[in-house]
Amino acid sequence: MKKIIASLFGAAMLLIGSQAYAQVVIGAGYLHAIDHTHNSSDGKAVGNPEHLNGFYVGAGYNVRMGEYFGFTPGLYVDMLFQGAQWGKGVNDGYLISAAATYHYTELDINVPLNFNFNIDLGDIANFFVYAGPTFQYGAMASSTASADFSIAGVRRGAGESFDHYGKDGDANPFNILLGGGIGIGVSHFQLNAGYEHTLLNMCRAEGYGRGRHQIKVGISVSF
Repeated sequence: MKKIIASLFGAAMLLIGSQAYAQVVIGAGYLHAIDHTHNSSDGKAVGNPEHLNGFYVGAGYNVRMGEYFGFTPGLYVDMLFQGAQWGKGVNDGYLISAAATYHYTELDINVPLNFNFNIDLGDIANFFVYAGPTFQYGAMASSTASADFSIAGVRRGAGESFDHYGKDGDANPFNILLGGGIGIGVSHFQLNAGYEHTLLNMCRAEGYGRGRHQIKVGISVSF
């Protein structure tokens, strides 16, 4: 994998160095991911799909290669969140009451290498499609589960946190995503929407596989 990454970056640097027209692109947007877990032996689903919401922010370097084609390496950060709550909350007015909460936070560093095709729509507007791989490193993935209860007005609570990328974690921090999208640009601003899916198993637990599909909608500005 290191050789593949080095070759792609080498090609990117040659393209950047050989082109006169290039732009820095800074972008941010909304991200929605769906994780599916299955048995490795028979491929049957385990549990329900998990939905995560968050955002992405970062920058790229768009190199135009002729009139229609371009190449954009970049560096982006994803933040994803998930939460759930059971019970209506602890109420000291009841003899017994209880509540439980779950929070998950994930931080990923992404290096997309996208090729794009552009069609000009007049003097200041253009339509484009893009596709390519994204190399991902999971910097942080942690979850916290807590339970609170009250018995005759006396409160108690317990909580536990888990590092999913840690030594005893269940998630693989390295992955490759493949995807693409469409967008429209007006002057220095671009509105885009895309889709990506993982190519490698996200799960380190033996006998299980986990994949992710995600969509993103964002806006960017070029300089």
